[in-house]
Amino acid sequence: MNSYALAILLYLNALAATSYAQDPENDPNYRGNDPEGAVTTSKLQIHTNCTYNDSMLQPLASVPKTLTKPGGYEHREALFGIPPYGASLTQNVYYTEQDLCDANSINTRAGFPIRAQDETGQMLPWPSPYILMVDRGGCTFVQKVRNAQRVGAAGVMIADNTCLCSFQDVCHPDPGHDCEIREPIMADDGSGSDISIPSFLMFKQDADLVKAELMANHVVRMEMQWSLPAPDDRVEYELWTTPTDTISKDFQREFKEAAVALGDRAYFTPQMYIYDGLRSGCVSLDGENECYNLCTNNGRYCATDPDNDLDRGISGADV
Repeated sequence: MNSYALAILLYLNALAATSYAQDPENDPNYRGNDPEGAVTTSKLQIHTNCTYNDSMLQPLASVPKTLTKPGGYEHREALFGIPPYGASLTQNVYYTEQDLCDANSINTRAGFPIRAQDETGQMLPWPSPYILMVDRGGCTFVQKVRNAQRVGAAGVMIADNTCLCSFQDVCHPDPGHDCEIREPIMADDGSGSDISIPSFLMFKQDADLVKAELMANHVVRMEMQWSLPAPDDRVEYELWTTPTDTISKDFQREFKEAAVALGDRAYFTPQMYIYDGLRSGCVSLDGENECYNLCTNNGRYCATDPDNDLDRGISGADV
């Protein structure tokens, strides 16, 4: 084992430890790890085939046809809340410029589209049930959705405020926001067990169009839909981890009894996170593997060594 490979091993271990040590409750932009290739069971669509005569909206308005998108909108689904699998939620959308971080200061009589006024001259509150759209940032996703639930929202749409680098040709960044490589994960900050409504994160280039329609006082009716990927009375679950993950060790041991009890009524797939060898410095200028047996494909895909011994046992390349 050469010293460079040892340094990379220590680096990957530190990287893994850092990613698991992030505290999403203190980081409003916590991204988690994106299990690319995971099955998406939800769909987001905007309906344009109806005209709505809502007495709270002025005047009579139809949903803009320009918002229809074949196949629906790309989005991220929250890892908290209780989605109605096998069903859908279709409601009018209301947009608030409040960040929803303080439960005691939410004004349900603000936002868009503009609504009729009551006898005191104040705009009527958001009429339940509704989907509330709010901008990302300021606090955790969980905190925003919880506060939306408390004021009567049936679902929440988080409008991303940062463009994906791959969409810079169609996405217009806000001042002070650099592009990001991938959308954040709508992770649970550890307190989301009291949330019962579903929520999505909508990509910025799409959310900007929806917000523009709402702020122009146009009705937008949105459908959040969930399908069952394999409705065969069998539980399907995955565990994403790394060889050096110490946080989930107790869970894995304690879950053994439940896993055995499920028997053939369940299908379990273990998944291992891997690292980009290019970004980790494991690919030389001539395309050769620089990281010993931690990587495959000439250093392109790497993983931490399960037993921290590069000369014996299972290596990162085996993972």
